[in-house]
Amino acid sequence: MSGGIYGGDEVGALVFDFGSHTVRAGYAGDEYPKLDIPSVVGVQEDAELKDDSGQVIGKGRKTFIGTTKVTVPREGCEIKTFMKDCMVDDWDLFENMLDHIYSNGLGAQSEFHPALFTEPAWNDRAKREKLCEIMFEKYKLPAFHLVKNAVLTAFANGRTHGLIVDSGATHTSAVPVFEGYCITHSVVRSPVGGDLIVDQVKKLLQQNNIDLVPTYRIASKEEVNEGETPKWTEKKNLPNVTKSYDEYMKKLVLEDVAMSILQCCDTPMDEEFAEKLPSAPYAFPNGLIKEFLADRVKVPEAIFDLNHLKDVPHKETLQNICQIANTSCGMCEPDMKSHLYSNLVVTGGNSLLLGFSERLNHDLAHKCPPIVKLRVSAAPTPMERRFGAWIGGSIVGSLGSFQQMWVSRAEYDETGCSIVEKKCP
Repeated sequence: MSGGIYGGDEVGALVFDFGSHTVRAGYAGDEYPKLDIPSVVGVQEDAELKDDSGQVIGKGRKTFIGTTKVTVPREGCEIKTFMKDCMVDDWDLFENMLDHIYSNGLGAQSEFHPALFTEPAWNDRAKREKLCEIMFEKYKLPAFHLVKNAVLTAFANGRTHGLIVDSGATHTSAVPVFEGYCITHSVVRSPVGGDLIVDQVKKLLQQNNIDLVPTYRIASKEEVNEGETPKWTEKKNLPNVTKSYDEYMKKLVLEDVAMSILQCCDTPMDEEFAEKLPSAPYAFPNGLIKEFLADRVKVPEAIFDLNHLKDVPHKETLQNICQIANTSCGMCEPDMKSHLYSNLVVTGGNSLLLGFSERLNHDLAHKCPPIVKLRVSAAPTPMERRFGAWIGGSIVGSLGSFQQMWVSRAEYDETGCSIVEKKCP
């Protein structure tokens, strides 16, 4: 069976986009992914295992996947991630996630659908081949393909070349794309991302003596203003949860705070201007309502000016977002630079911060050569910014011209997993 038989638009291919924060999956040709769930798995090592009739058949390892399952408090349930640096690190948990997506998320049988996976530009050969082997050997795929997520983001924005600045949970990267291919030797990344912002929000709350109470502990509450003691009651009979679960639930609240109140300044922050900004209220799970003033621009300012970071070890080794983009462009061929600067696309969860694109445009305008025409753009809707790579995969996976590019089952049987290096550049 050759890859060429997947002709036309009715391919039924599945597109998987695994990120450090969430996993997106769905059918090629759809506008948005059908599934968007956290990239974490709840693991209970000595859980009671039951058969279909509800009878206990012994003890063993149990996993919980998906927003509604992971957030339930359970005795001894550890929250673990299978991703590291946007690459798969724990293959057992990765397979648990894939099993869940196929059976519960998409309701699809793997042997009937080709699968297109996104990957970071720095993914190594061993991991690519391991993924190819798992998908063909365990999931019996008819066809498989791997595409760099920066290339797919460019396609989703109607471009074949440009500089893709992806600011996600664990880091921000700048990846030059030229004529549909990644310039891998010019990729620059730094661990300046959503997790760093969340950590700064946590320090801000500690500084204001705000007790962060996760939602799972609260039975009832009364709304109180700043300065008053929160009035809430704790749920009874709560199981003895693990530290990793408690921290994960607190992180969900911190992420919500960040997305609700933070805003980027269009220009480097002026203390006097920041003090005059209108306040933004936030209602915490325990009922406390707090008005945030200048702090709501000081926190995101840290990813553009690292001097605003508080209590971060090895701060001097980090690069801010403007430096990441500028360094990446500087490492490319001179005749490429004008194409990259005029087609700079921001994507990822952090790009949803109000004023993010405008601030990056301002900072880069002072760094890039004066003869270069700078144009920083971003997809118009939050969904398109968050799911840029997946949407690009959805477009590519449904194109008739792409169908001969799949790694087919026959090619895998003949060559082995090394075929992925040849057919998925």
